[in-house]
Amino acid sequence: MAQTLSTIGLLMAGATSVSNVVKDISAKKVVDHHELIASTFWIRFFAALAFIIALGGRALMGTVPHFRSDGGELFGIDGLHLGPAPTYLIYLSIEVLMVAASTLLYFRAMQVTPISLCMPYISFTPVFLIVTGNVILGELPAAEKLVGVVMIFIGSIAMHRLLFANGWFEPIKAIWRERGCFYMLLVGFINSITNPIDKQLVLMTDAFTQSCAFGAGMCVLFTLLLFARKADAGKVIRSVPFWAALAGTLEAVALIFQLSSHNYIDVVITISVKRAGIILVVLLGWLVFKEKGIGDKLIASLVMLVGVLIIYLPVTLAQGALIAVAALMAMFVAFYLTRPKVEVETTVS
Repeated sequence: MAQTLSTIGLLMAGATSVSNVVKDISAKKVVDHHELIASTFWIRFFAALAFIIALGGRALMGTVPHFRSDGGELFGIDGLHLGPAPTYLIYLSIEVLMVAASTLLYFRAMQVTPISLCMPYISFTPVFLIVTGNVILGELPAAEKLVGVVMIFIGSIAMHRLLFANGWFEPIKAIWRERGCFYMLLVGFINSITNPIDKQLVLMTDAFTQSCAFGAGMCVLFTLLLFARKADAGKVIRSVPFWAALAGTLEAVALIFQLSSHNYIDVVITISVKRAGIILVVLLGWLVFKEKGIGDKLIASLVMLVGVLIIYLPVTLAQGALIAVAALMAMFVAFYLTRPKVEVETTVS
């Protein structure tokens, strides 16, 4: 029987994806040719500012931040039951430190590798989340929805189809050749741990309170890193003030939608839909940054789109599998029709 997911949760996940895509393009405009810590500081500063404005607006409407639950046993360890405030602060501190590390890896990947090449590797996050979401939150989506998750993963790998011509393990080898791809893979793994922690914190408070606390923590941490590195923050804000403000604001918008969706759908579904935004990233990478090899990436992106549709639509496992098989067959036909032409040399005797 088909599993019906919350419409509002899926819409929030979709809004997260679109906001995140435009944020990525804006962030690349900031980190390109600028010092990494200084660039990240300004993005986090504007994100924190947006979070504070959003939380302040809710407070004016009468919604005061409070704990909705005590968070249960810390890390699920029997007998380790603290009050809501210390439990929240411990989870939040761990999350901030891990996300700070993933943020630096994320933006560094954008600096050293074309965005359309490295970004697909972050699509491993939903695959990792199938395990971590089950371990941390006890969540495991229905089998038909996991078909959609797998399709998104296959599409992200198929973007590198030319590498397969040199061997089945070439995409894996590419991770080591392209540092940006390796960094994004690490980001995907870290996110598979922090996303379930995010949901735990949202269930303890609410999306706006959690996003504001997270944004403030990240801003403080990157301020300390800025002073420690003696980075020139002034150069960044003088050079690209619009892109820094836009990236930070969209970072806040995307996170609020993402955290809000956790109240309605499983984390792995939210992140799968979010990562399917790679389709737009690929297009914008071609249009804005003039990156090449768009054909293969578009074909693979359509496979990812099919995965998103399987997640969105109320299909049964059999229907989802049939749609997935048809999409994969179409992908192979498209790859065959668009294969590189090999010139054959002829010798005249």
